[in-house]
Amino acid sequence: TDAWLRHGEAVMMNTARSATADAFARAPLPKRFCNLDRLLHAMKARGLDGIVATAPWNVFYLTAFNGIAHKSDEPRPYAVILSRHMPDHPVLILADYYLATFLKQPTWVEDLRPFRAVMMPLDLPAQRSDIDRFIPQDGAEASWIAHARAAYAFDMASAVRRALKDLRLEHGRVAFDDMGFGFRLEVEGLEVADGYDPLMFARAVKTETELSLLQRATALNEAAIRRTIAAWDKGATWRDLNKAYACAVTELGGFVRDPGGMVWGHPRGTDPALTLATGLEHDVVEPGSHVMFDCHGTIDLYCWDGGKTWVVEGEPEGAAKRFADATARVAEMLLCAMRPGARISELQAKGREIYRREGVPDPASAVIFFHGLGLSHMDIEQRTADAKSNVDWMLEDGMVVPVHLLYPGGEHERFWLEEVVAIGNDGGKPLFSWGFGPLTREG
Repeated sequence: TDAWLRHGEAVMMNTARSATADAFARAPLPKRFCNLDRLLHAMKARGLDGIVATAPWNVFYLTAFNGIAHKSDEPRPYAVILSRHMPDHPVLILADYYLATFLKQPTWVEDLRPFRAVMMPLDLPAQRSDIDRFIPQDGAEASWIAHARAAYAFDMASAVRRALKDLRLEHGRVAFDDMGFGFRLEVEGLEVADGYDPLMFARAVKTETELSLLQRATALNEAAIRRTIAAWDKGATWRDLNKAYACAVTELGGFVRDPGGMVWGHPRGTDPALTLATGLEHDVVEPGSHVMFDCHGTIDLYCWDGGKTWVVEGEPEGAAKRFADATARVAEMLLCAMRPGARISELQAKGREIYRREGVPDPASAVIFFHGLGLSHMDIEQRTADAKSNVDWMLEDGMVVPVHLLYPGGEHERFWLEEVVAIGNDGGKPLFSWGFGPLTREG
């Protein structure tokens, strides 16, 4: 873990303005970086004996396993099972073809149990030696490989049922992040519960490794936005801009998803409507336009978010300058207020009051919102342990929370700022390096 944190610090020493792909090079992660104590606390508070995670992001969170070539709506070829009463003995069930992954990326889970999966033929009888097809010669002698070979099963469901029995959970109250999977197991005496909220409760407060991953992701986004601006030329379209951003991200080692990494749409003329991009926009990005960079992507599955307003070949003028200055002031004061214990509604009211004091003509029209950030753009439980709605959630020390500020207007007036903020007892720490002002021809 210390080596990984030093690697993260080295990345952050490279400014986003001059960063290269080498600054964001990926390396094996620590064996464990999840907030295990917080997850165990959540399980106890909800009366859970165990938890079974099959969602790719939760499996990665709990085990450091990031499987390639799998889509989220496909049958999930892995499951991690954790007992609150035996927290040092989690079990990871996974498709046989993924076993060798752990020769590159280690995990703290020592009990790996592969099962015969889709690559194995149906026209030949299953054999315990089938697993040997997926074990490289240079890793065959590892002790955990020997255990995995001995635990090889011929289907996933039987492997999961056996693990539940070994962990003495077959008659317990067990939460599943996919309850349907829990019911399909048909384990008599097993009480199936919803595992979404306890996992999100754990994920809400970041470990040091997670914070380093989010700092790196934010720095990559900042560098990609700067490269995108540098790639603009007269006649370039919104599609060109989106493509330039995706190319910059890829060159730096990150990933965006279809239909693109730039989130906001940009109505033309004086239209102040709030729209999202579709990937189909093909209008020309004219000088003087206010481009709202709100960009999403990942590296090592950890998300980046945000950006701010770029004034193409210019600077905010007239009323737009007042909106830009007011938004910067709101951000500055909100970061001071983003301390443990603050509630979202309180922060929204405070931000709107600052807009009012700054003299903008319609503070009620300002869009001010927050969400968690980590492996998703939420990482917040929907219901608390006492089954209450968590819509107006509370900040905690160690959260990472983007603050979104948008003062709407036409294409030459609108102003947008999204800062990614690490929450601490002294207030919020911005993860972007570029401040709260607009991006201009000078910056």
